[in-house]
Amino acid sequence: MSRNQIPRDHEDDHSHHSAAVRRDFLIEHTGTTLDHIAGFSFDPHTTRGNIENFIGAAQVPIGIAGPLLVHGEHASGEFYVPLATTEGALVASYNRGMRVIHESGGATVTIAQDHMQRSPAFLFASAREARDFGLWINENIEDIRTVAQSTTSFGMLEGITQFAVGPNLYLRF
Repeated sequence: MSRNQIPRDHEDDHSHHSAAVRRDFLIEHTGTTLDHIAGFSFDPHTTRGNIENFIGAAQVPIGIAGPLLVHGEHASGEFYVPLATTEGALVASYNRGMRVIHESGGATVTIAQDHMQRSPAFLFASAREARDFGLWINENIEDIRTVAQSTTSFGMLEGITQFAVGPNLYLRF
């Protein structure tokens, strides 16, 4: 089976031209139209390091909620919060919550820990396969850590916690 490679420009892969070439490629291979994502208001070069195979930007409705009164160690004051969503009543719900927080004197906040968490699920044909995969994770944790940390300037893999449920293995890291 041949694979049609997504076009790349090794000289300047985050240019308007490179994005247009990839959009044309996608149109040709899928028959779809991409009229709306081609019009964006930022320099595509600013996306370098944040997205690969850039083709454009999507517009998502943005509402505003607030003000949220915050008494924090790193930020204090009233903050208006933009929320990008297509879920009806979500912004209004946030706004009501922020009003209650404001009227009660504000939110006193602190950072107890600075973490980000992921929890992928791996589904196997049997509990034995799930167990064996968990053993493989344990045996290869240092290699996994090296690869994971090579993809970010900020993150560190502290560990992987496993939860086995029959033929399923849930990882948290």
